Amino acid sequence: MSLNRILTVVFLTLILALSGTQSAYAEDGAIVSREAYDFPFATYEKWLEFSDRAPDPAWHAAQMKQLVPQQDYERYASNQTVQAERIEYLSDGLRIKSILVRPAKVIKPLPIILFAHGGVAQWGKITFFEILEFHRLAEQGYIVVASTFRGEGGSEGWPNLGVGDRADLMNLIKMAQGLPEADEEKIGLWGFSRGAGLGYRVLAVTDIIDAAFFIGARTDHLNSKRRAEFDEFVYPDVVDAYAADKDAALRPLSPLFWPEKLSTKTPIYLLHGTADQRVEAWNSIAMARKLDALNRPYELLLINGGSHYLIEHQQRVRQEMDRWFAKHLKLQGS
Repeated sequence: MSLNRILTVVFLTLILALSGTQSAYAEDGAIVSREAYDFPFATYEKWLEFSDRAPDPAWHAAQMKQLVPQQDYERYASNQTVQAERIEYLSDGLRIKSILVRPAKVIKPLPIILFAHGGVAQWGKITFFEILEFHRLAEQGYIVVASTFRGEGGSEGWPNLGVGDRADLMNLIKMAQGLPEADEEKIGLWGFSRGAGLGYRVLAVTDIIDAAFFIGARTDHLNSKRRAEFDEFVYPDVVDAYAADKDAALRPLSPLFWPEKLSTKTPIYLLHGTADQRVEAWNSIAMARKLDALNRPYELLLINGGSHYLIEHQQRVRQEMDRWFAKHLKLQGS
């Protein structure tokens, strides 16, 4: 084989090797793929039919019609006013799947809202209803970004309730700040359930969040009424060093034990249903008392009889969320 032939083979082999490992040479927060997001239901009626199969009647078509009228759904799906994309970005070298929804026309840098989803491991996901809410917020002039954390929803890696999911959220911030249409100095954080608990851990390591809105957050994992259930089925697989010392492993996940570490600059809205059977309302009540004692900016709303998801009170949730983010993320007169 000639020298030129050998060099050509070596060169092509090198190119193939590099193309298969390109993510290893990119920084965390870098976007490695993006494509248009297509609604999973062909029609509005198909989505309503799917909704009627939910075990909880609060999610059935009658409620969904009230929350997302057909004209809104079809406008979102057609990309008339907003555009949605599937994006993969890097976090600790892992490809993390995410959703980005923004206004179709951008004439000035826009505030960012990060969403941190509920559930963990096989239960960790972003629901389609939440994606519809991203569209609603994007129509108001926000860029909304959300990721399914490592090991969940097709993201690479193993689920991790700790340094792993926090790194994924911090790198989501980095990714969002790099978007040319984003105002990197205006960032809101909306967290639900596990995602709200993660939000507290993010506020312990950064002052970059301008407003946080937490729904149904567990602030004390040690004294949860579901501790035995999670001890058996959840924590051993997703919490680092859990077997060695269970309480010691759960304390860093429980902001009730370290409220003084939270950013002094970030106002926090705590929202909880009093009938929440998954995360007891005392988690937010106790946290509010800690924040009050530290003279930190916060608001607390308890919705009487509200469930964990608060879907039966979604209009009130929207009202409070919209007010909170408009107050803290938008300029006067914008």
